[in-house]
Amino acid sequence: MKRITTVIATLATPLFLLLPSAVFSHEAGDFILRVGATSVVPDESSGLISTATTGALAGTGAGVGNSTQLGLNFVYMWSDNIGIEVLAATPFEHDLTAKGLGLHGFATTGLGSTDQLPPTLTFNYFFGGADSTIRPYLGLGVNYTAFFSESLSSQAKTELGARSLDVDDSVGVAFRAGVDFNIGDRWILNASLWNIDIDTDVTFNSALGKVKVSAEIDPWVYMISLGYRF
Repeated sequence: MKRITTVIATLATPLFLLLPSAVFSHEAGDFILRVGATSVVPDESSGLISTATTGALAGTGAGVGNSTQLGLNFVYMWSDNIGIEVLAATPFEHDLTAKGLGLHGFATTGLGSTDQLPPTLTFNYFFGGADSTIRPYLGLGVNYTAFFSESLSSQAKTELGARSLDVDDSVGVAFRAGVDFNIGDRWILNASLWNIDIDTDVTFNSALGKVKVSAEIDPWVYMISLGYRF
C-alpha cells in the first residue's frame, strides 16, 4: 500500500497546478471516459526452462519486456462513491527473453514477442463527497489477458529449431488505485495504476522436443489520462 501511495503522489503532484478553485465532481449515474498513455511494466518471475529431452535446465528462466500504448477506461458511477470500471487498450507488444541458456551451450537470449490485450473489470471506491475537486480511489476486480500474434526470433528458429510459439491466456485478480482531478464541469485529469495477477505458460516445439516455461508476469500498469464526464 505504501508503494501505491508513493507512486500516485508522484504522478499526481504536477496536476494540482491546473486545478480551479471550484468544480463539480462525480455523482451517481455519471459516465466517465478516460484516454491516455498506459505503460505495462512486468514484475515477473519464472520457473526453469525445460525441454522434453533434457528436463529442467538449471539456472534458466524467462523474461518479459515493458510496453506502452494508448489506453482507455470507462466508468459508470453506481453511486456517489462506487464506480464500476472497465480497462481497455490498443494491443501491447512484449519482447520475450530467455535467461541462462548460455550455461547449457546455447547463445539464444531473445525468444520472440507476443501481443496482449488486458480487459479488466474493477469496482472502485471513491473517497470524498460528490462535490469534491479531488477524488482518490481504490479498487478490486478481475483481469483477463489474451495473448496473440506470438512470433519467434530468427535466432531461436535457427539455433533451437524453434517453431509454434504459444503463450497461454490468463485470468487473475486486479488491484486498482488512482486519483481524479476535476478541472471543470466535465473534464478530468487522472493518474492511476493497476497491479494485475497474470500467470502463463510459454511453450514451443524445438530440436529438443517441446520446450516449456511457466511465468508469473504480475505487471504494474501506469496510466496518465484525460477524462470526460457525461
